[in-house]
Order: sequence, then structure tokens, then C-alpha cells
Amino acid sequence: MQFAFAGSPTFAADILQLILDAGLRPQLVITQTSKPTGRGQKLRHTPVYSLALRENIPIATPYNIEECVKSLKDLELLAVAAYGQILPRSVLNAPLFGCINVHTSLLPRWRGASPIEHAILHGDKTTGVSIMQIESKLDAGPIYLQQSCSLDGKETTTSLSNVLTKMGGNALLTVLNDFCKADKPIPRPQAKTGVTYAPRLSSNDARINWGQTATVNERKVRAFVGRNAAFTSREELRLRVLEAEVREGEFLPGRLYRSKKTLTIGCTHDGLQLRTVQLNRGKGTPLSVASVLNGFGRLFEDGVQFD
Repeated sequence: MQFAFAGSPTFAADILQLILDAGLRPQLVITQTSKPTGRGQKLRHTPVYSLALRENIPIATPYNIEECVKSLKDLELLAVAAYGQILPRSVLNAPLFGCINVHTSLLPRWRGASPIEHAILHGDKTTGVSIMQIESKLDAGPIYLQQSCSLDGKETTTSLSNVLTKMGGNALLTVLNDFCKADKPIPRPQAKTGVTYAPRLSSNDARINWGQTATVNERKVRAFVGRNAAFTSREELRLRVLEAEVREGEFLPGRLYRSKKTLTIGCTHDGLQLRTVQLNRGKGTPLSVASVLNGFGRLFEDGVQFD
């Protein structure tokens, strides 16, 4: 089958590698434009670009993916995984069988840019991947294949991304192999009920709200692992929370409760016991609570209030 692959980050590169390992090779790889970084303004390529370069696959890095329409018209399919641009109708209609996408949720739940994070934030018990036909409406296209996995409430965005990357790659591979057959697969429409959206998260969304329950805040900590990290502040101290757990009990929201070995900040219901944190002090490296108490104990006096 003649197909192209569009993707940019590590998630997409890992999926492309799985496809290559299975013996399928795209005729073209489309990825985001390489950007100059650092003092020397050296071009930084996307992980997908680097992989395609090593594999000697033709690469396109358009500022606008519409520049690739002519090339796509000669192909049967475009497979997309976290490319980073919305595909215009001209691109959707270019390949013979259109465009398919790897989406990391069980659509129609969590359409949008941050499905993994929102599944954790909302305490979902199940998530998965969907291979869908791309249409103009956001993540609303019909489904070729879905695979699910259970969540135990300990996942972080990083750990769950790793699971769904492998699952998504295998699901995409199954669908691509189906397109290699004489009888092409036919997608089924998404359910009209249960539609939810997962908008892109900003750094402001990572701020911990002590007016929420400890359960909600513990989910936030896990959801922002691998991103900018959930954080709180007090005066000039900025505290990133990398690991935490719910501590049952009665606490005042935002108040720090210190013992010889633990630090807990109160929420409206229960408290958030800190496990690993990062301070805007010293080297800024992740520290256990024991290390914080030994090196920065004066910043964490019992009873101080966090914003």
C-alpha cells in the first residue's frame, strides 16, 4: 500500500518505528518544520524527522501542510499521529482513502488536544486508543478500531502515554494491514452521546487549588507529570509537586502541616501529603520530603499558608 505518515513528537516517532519494524514503510513522512534553538540557533529537528532521516524515507517539513496536497494525491492513505496542524479539507480529500488518525482516548470521550491528561484529571477508570477517519469537525470522524485499558488511579501522563503509544501503534498497524486487503475496512460512526472535550492545558492549569479536595489535587499532580508539573506558591517560594498522595483527615485549605518526616498541605477534604518536590531554590533538582526538611526546613514551618 502506498501511504504517507504525518507526526512530530516522540509519541509519533515511536508509532512510526513500530510500523517500520512490522515491515510497512511510508512513501513520505510529513513533520513540523525544524526550529533554530540555543545560542548557536542550531536547527532542532522533530523526533519523527530524525527517525525518517535515519531510515532514508523522503521527508516534507511544510509550514502549511497544504503544500503536500500534490504528493498526497498519488497515495492511498495518510496516517496521522500528533502532527501538530489541523488538516484542511484539501489534505483530507487528497489521498484515495483519506486520512486516519491515532487518538489517545475512547472517542467520543475526550476529543481534543489533551485526552491523556483529562482522563487522569477526571479519574477515569478506563481509557484507550481510537483509530479514526479524520473529518473537518474536531475528532468527530467514524472509528475503524478501538482498544481499551483499565486505569488503577496511579498513572501519570508519562506512564500512561507510554502504554497508549504502544497500544496506538499496534492498532494503527492493524488498520493499515486491513487497508492492504482487497476489501477495505469500513469505519463505524461515533456514538452521539457521551461526547466530552479535552482542551489544551496551559501552565496556569497546573496551579494547585487548595479549595479543591485532596483527591482532585492528587490527580492534578499525576496529570502534569511530564509537563511543567503541578505547583503551588507562598511569597517568593514556588513549589513544584512531582509526587503526592491523599492523607485522610481534617485540615485547613492551604495550610502546611509539618511533622518530623512528613509535609501535608490541607485541602477542603483531606490533605495532600507531599512525596517528591522541586523548589526554586538551590539547584532546583527533585527532592524527597526528607531532603527538603534537612536542607530547606526554615521554608516549611508548621502552619504557614500556601496560596
